[in-house]
Amino acid sequence: MVFFIQKLLSLITPVLMLISFPFFGNIKEKSEPVKPDECKLNFAAISDTHMKDEFIRQFMVELGLNGMENSDSRLDALVVSGDLTDHGEYDEWTALTESFSKYDPADEIVLACGNHDTWTDESFEKAKEHFIEFNSEISDREITEMYYSTKINGYTFVVLGSETDRTAAYFSPEQLEWLEETMSVAAQDNLPIFVISHWPINQSHGLPETWGDDEPEPDDGGIGDESAAVEAILKKYDNVFMISGHLHNGIGEKATEKIWGYTSVESEGSFHSINLPAYTYFNARGQVLNGNGFNFEVYDDEVIIRARSYTSDIWYTPYEYVIPLV
Repeated sequence: MVFFIQKLLSLITPVLMLISFPFFGNIKEKSEPVKPDECKLNFAAISDTHMKDEFIRQFMVELGLNGMENSDSRLDALVVSGDLTDHGEYDEWTALTESFSKYDPADEIVLACGNHDTWTDESFEKAKEHFIEFNSEISDREITEMYYSTKINGYTFVVLGSETDRTAAYFSPEQLEWLEETMSVAAQDNLPIFVISHWPINQSHGLPETWGDDEPEPDDGGIGDESAAVEAILKKYDNVFMISGHLHNGIGEKATEKIWGYTSVESEGSFHSINLPAYTYFNARGQVLNGNGFNFEVYDDEVIIRARSYTSDIWYTPYEYVIPLV
């Protein structure tokens, strides 16, 4: 049943794309790296699943997980960059865990916490408990804080997490100190470092205007007060890829940047910021359909980032970024 719906979507999605943006996706290309024999790390990244205990949200998530599980080339990891649930409630976490339990999408699962995951009716401490508990159930990774790091195929993934329940993030002095130390150690490997934060850097990706407020403040939509400190730490090092969500903008490049100031991938030197579309929520600009994310392929001398519909099992060919490593 899932396979049939996925194939049906692969035919319908290009038509819908013509309505939202004028191009077709590639429905024939295999779901594998551009250079399979040379790829050192191959992972999918999605964001803002906003899981609720309802059929349509679970079904959308499961379509994507099924597509990943049945990729022509096995994924080393799946990254989900925050807002895993809609309000951090126990039944929402249970629904997300149930969906993940049905599939084996990748060798490793990396989950980040978003602002919605802290909005439980109980307290931030309860939201933290939920994140730690269900992160363990889904990823089989034991953590003690909202932030942590892990290595996959020798590459370091650094996951940041807010320590409050407001819309903007709060990264404590202890977390910033931890970030500085973790980045310093990771840089010794002379490999790309992947930093996962639900919130992008302030005033990146067209912010604050692309956050959607009628009268935006300069920091709206970004990390918030600690943004400059995080940015300063990350930009000390070469080949840093920061993966975020939160903005609910679709996949965008030159056209969306010209119209709205938004593009999904921004680079400054060897620092690269990738903002992911919302997986099950409305996207405001660019390629607005749900079920989308980016695939990362890491090679010795470059990283290739390609937009993909995980629910429809197609590549969005106009959105391909080849980033040389320094």
